[in-house]
Amino acid sequence: PEVTVVASHEGQVERAALFRNVLQRLSGKEVEFAFISKNRQRRGEEKYTPEVVGNVKGRRCIIVDDIVSTGSTLENNVERLAALGADSIHAWATHGVAVVPGCGAPERIENIKNLDYLLISNSVMSEGKLPSKIRQLNVAPLLAEAIARSLHNQSISGILNLENARLDRYDG
Repeated sequence: PEVTVVASHEGQVERAALFRNVLQRLSGKEVEFAFISKNRQRRGEEKYTPEVVGNVKGRRCIIVDDIVSTGSTLENNVERLAALGADSIHAWATHGVAVVPGCGAPERIENIKNLDYLLISNSVMSEGKLPSKIRQLNVAPLLAEAIARSLHNQSISGILNLENARLDRYDG
């Protein structure tokens, strides 16, 4: 299926758009964009019906967020994308604070029916083993590269320069 990158809420549109552009360049394929609006009826209300703007039906959706703490926004968004006919749903969050002991979020995420998996960085320490639907990416090599460039007065933003990036395909 074709891919749609989905901003988890209005505040993530810029991050998700950048992710989409990089994914599109590296994959060599068209990647669509969508975003979710968190329309709550009353202030402080936890449950809401996410409004999706963009094409998700029959597509592989990748939800982009900055932080997953309780997992409730992720759960609501996955339910909505599934209801709209998404073929598969993955999620990526920079910080997975859901791994804090006693918060119940790892179990909630593990039990999200239509979520294939959530990819988080290891920027927040996790205690114990994570459930199978939460996968961690080690950011140490990226941080080491940034520090080394800084020590040698080289561009840190150059790490993200795709002009000279190798475009090896990952799908064979």
